[in-house]
Amino acid sequence: MDASGQTKRQLRVAGEPSAKRTKDSVQTKTRTETDLELLVFGADEEDASGRLFSKLGREQGSESPASSDNENDEDDEDDDSDDNEDSGEAPLFFVDTERDQQQVESESEAESEDAPSEADEPAAWEDDDMQDATVALKSKARLRKLRTEEDEDSVSGDVYEERLRRQFEKINPVPKWAASDDSDRVGSDLLQTSAPLVSHTHVQLPSSSIDIARVRNANQAAVSQSAVQSVQFHPSASVLLTAGLDKTLRLFEVDGKENQKIQSIYFKDLPITSAQFIRGGHEIVASGRRGWYYAVDVEHASVTRINGVPGRPLKSLEFMRTSTDGDRMAFMGNAGQIHLVSTRTKQFVHTLPMNGVVRDVEFTNDGNYLWSTGLDNHVYQWDLRQNQCVSRWHDPTVFRPTCLAISQDATYYASGDHAGVVNIYDARAMREEAQDSTFFNVRPFKAVSNLTTAVHGLRFNHSAEILAVYSRKKKDQLKLVHLPSATVFSNWPGSNSHLGHVQCVDFSPKSGFMAVGNDAGKALLYRLQHYPTY
Repeated sequence: MDASGQTKRQLRVAGEPSAKRTKDSVQTKTRTETDLELLVFGADEEDASGRLFSKLGREQGSESPASSDNENDEDDEDDDSDDNEDSGEAPLFFVDTERDQQQVESESEAESEDAPSEADEPAAWEDDDMQDATVALKSKARLRKLRTEEDEDSVSGDVYEERLRRQFEKINPVPKWAASDDSDRVGSDLLQTSAPLVSHTHVQLPSSSIDIARVRNANQAAVSQSAVQSVQFHPSASVLLTAGLDKTLRLFEVDGKENQKIQSIYFKDLPITSAQFIRGGHEIVASGRRGWYYAVDVEHASVTRINGVPGRPLKSLEFMRTSTDGDRMAFMGNAGQIHLVSTRTKQFVHTLPMNGVVRDVEFTNDGNYLWSTGLDNHVYQWDLRQNQCVSRWHDPTVFRPTCLAISQDATYYASGDHAGVVNIYDARAMREEAQDSTFFNVRPFKAVSNLTTAVHGLRFNHSAEILAVYSRKKKDQLKLVHLPSATVFSNWPGSNSHLGHVQCVDFSPKSGFMAVGNDAGKALLYRLQHYPTY
């Protein structure tokens, strides 16, 4: 008999009942049919399906005649079946291909209705002692912000825990993507449009009040031993620089929670009055009341001492300004001289002369222009590509200028004077007047008089929506001005801000954080909730 005839005979024998079958094979078939009926048509015992799958697993691993016959029957009934059954995946698809889809959906919906939700489930563990515990909110200054009323003294443990949670959620709000429950729908909506995935729409900063929260001090891991003279954020990384008269330069990783210290460098012969990033944050320069300064290569961790400005014998280099992305840095000298030095070679480039004593200079964001102001109330605009003055103007309303600042987009220009007045100018209107003449008179569109002592520093944020003005003469002399309304935020700083004598201020690249250095050696860190990123 040939092979095909033998195969047909085996199939006929397997498909037709025969008296020659043994008692054991009949019992095996009866149990198999019973299990299939329970699984296909429903069963009250949940262990029926489990018993069947365990049996199928044993049969797949064995070579018994009964299993071989069953496999041959299935191949004969469906010749077009794929290779998934041969690979051992048949039990996974057995139930789904035979049962009615509506019955599966109805049963799953019934099970989801009967199952308790996560919100209804009780807590896994509760501390009974929390209700009996009492926490004194007036004992520590950090706990006073948890009070709901000024005369509140103590609360129970569970109330204290709940207020801590609310305070944490206020400082660290839940992101919108994490608060959404329908994640599949969000993904499908993104795939149904050809619009850009990143939105560039900007919500205007409210002018009435600012949403600001105090977080852990930026230099909490290593407090300065003297007044913090310089704070500056790295232009691209989450790093903050601090320096002071304790001759130490420190770098911290800014996250608002831990603020771990990265590195500290001690200069034994240089009390630092100015430290800033240059060359896009790849290098740091630090200067003071000495005839030399230091350059720190961040990438190679090397420190180089530079002996002043070549060819210009300056006894003090404490008044230094740098361009973060440009190729120049400026040292203010005597008799209105501004000495330019290359940030790459540290070689002398050019001297810009003013008619009076120079008080402050500021680079534009692109590094192509330098603005300077002097005691004669004149402001100069220098083109560094040609090393010459391209515009000059006079403001008779300023009394002995002390500092100036330019927004990153060159939209606004601000000047502070000795009387505590900050004048804010519209640079676009000034450019229109500059087209007619290189020298002209200018008037500010707003004068802010909220400080009572001399203004020592001005700083715009990245979007030119906030102008920080401060004075070192008195405590808590720091104000934030909203632009373009030129109004001061009334809700901050408050009576419990405790800023101390502010020495320096800086904003992070996207204004998510604001750092304030004071005379107590602390770098106070604040989170600006309006700006979502660092």
